[in-house]
Amino acid sequence: MKTALPYGMIFLLLLASCEKSSYNGDYDVLLKTEGGFSYKYSDFALYDSSTHIFYFKTNHPEFKTESKDKFSVLANGQEIYQGPFLPGYSSYLPAGPFIPSFPYFYQNYALKIECWHLGNLKDLRNDPAIIKVLEERGLLHSGLKVSLEPLEINGTKLTFKFTVKNYDTSDLLIIDIDKTGLNLFHYFTNGLSIYDSAHNLVFKSNIEHSAPASYKDWKIDWLSVLKSGDSRQFTINYILNAPIHPGSYQVSFDFPGLAFQISKDQLYQNNDRIWLGDIQINKTMTIN
Repeated sequence: MKTALPYGMIFLLLLASCEKSSYNGDYDVLLKTEGGFSYKYSDFALYDSSTHIFYFKTNHPEFKTESKDKFSVLANGQEIYQGPFLPGYSSYLPAGPFIPSFPYFYQNYALKIECWHLGNLKDLRNDPAIIKVLEERGLLHSGLKVSLEPLEINGTKLTFKFTVKNYDTSDLLIIDIDKTGLNLFHYFTNGLSIYDSAHNLVFKSNIEHSAPASYKDWKIDWLSVLKSGDSRQFTINYILNAPIHPGSYQVSFDFPGLAFQISKDQLYQNNDRIWLGDIQINKTMTIN
């Protein structure tokens, strides 16, 4: 018995060591695919939780394909969520996260996790377990938050105000309406939409957009720096085609950033990061 105990303990320690080693193989993995690609925390520069974009340290052309693969996002070796790579021509609309694979709307250092048609499902993209491990590893960036002000209607004039606040630790370059003008700004966004309680569209932005010379064009003059912790309010005046009666409405607005226009070596301008992506805001409002 005296000799059997040490051997038994040695066996258990070896077994535990093997299990730990196997676990550590996934412990450092943040994202992997069924097709065999695996990416560690050290492969990433940051994650923007406001747009659900993972930024790689290097380019990854493997994502710019018509992939029908599946992916998983992990936190300390545990899968938090998974989803498919979805080509744009697909008629399948997943109930949960997915990665658009073709066409891809960002250059291949930025990987955006989309999520549509959740229904009663919880959006796991910013699950607390993921946020915690990213914060511990210095990868978490909180990006922007957009809040809508109450709508003001005076005759046929609708005044729409919204505030953009920088919750990131970095100073961010954002599209500035006052620099682009309303027409170019509405090239990047569909603008304001208002729906009644039966989800009938009662107003949709009627500002005509103007396009840049090509879809790849962008100018630093369109952007302004929003320093960490600062906020900025913008105003858009719309003209109503028909009166909006008092009541409760669903207001929708998409605040845009640049996307495929920005290459990896353009992402930082001096020490300021160009904010990529967009934020969709849906809010119930009462119009008097």
